[in-house]
Amino acid sequence: MSTKTMNIVAVTTSLSEDSTTLKLTNRILGQAASAGGSVGIDVTTDVINVRNLATALTDMTLIGFRSEALETAFATIAAADAIVTVAPVYKAAPVGLHTLFWQLVDDKALSRKPVLIASAGGTARHSLAGDAVLRPMLSYLKGIVVPTTVFAATDDWGTVEGGRALTARIRQAGEELVSLTAAISGAGNDDLAEVADPDPRARAGAGAAADASAKPGFVDEFDPANVTPFAQLLEG
Repeated sequence: MSTKTMNIVAVTTSLSEDSTTLKLTNRILGQAASAGGSVGIDVTTDVINVRNLATALTDMTLIGFRSEALETAFATIAAADAIVTVAPVYKAAPVGLHTLFWQLVDDKALSRKPVLIASAGGTARHSLAGDAVLRPMLSYLKGIVVPTTVFAATDDWGTVEGGRALTARIRQAGEELVSLTAAISGAGNDDLAEVADPDPRARAGAGAAADASAKPGFVDEFDPANVTPFAQLLEG
């Protein structure tokens, strides 16, 4: 029996050699590997530290030149089965170097790839920074962002209660990432349709609607050409 494999790439912006951002990245990857192992999936991981690409990103922004290091990073993203993106938060937003990486990556690099968002900051007041800034950007890149976002505040590293809560969030997000990636990579077209809309009655209804639209005299009430102008409605 062949073993299923899954490659998860973490894009992290660790601004120091021993940052909480890097610690958080390693814990998430470790949890994802554990979640994969529990269901018979061999999870391999790779880490791209955006810190090492700072000059290359600036050059690409100003003159459009892609360095070999950037080409390699972008190719690694494209070849991955799933992505983890981890950034430090400054002044209520992920650090600009991190968002710049995603602004310059190829538009189709994340197409149909599950993505887990994580961030680290000094206070829990910034816990929505990743969702507010990165989720729309990653969705624009056609990534499939898992529901649970992981945020690690200073208290999560320094207290027992905070540590337990952080561990629970990491476990939930990691399991979501592995489960979604396995479903997408192993599903056929019919299975993907079911994942998108698990209600068979809804899919049957959609098919009936398609059949109805083919009948003579059918009027699509949602077609803009068939919508009564608002000014006309006001006239009574």
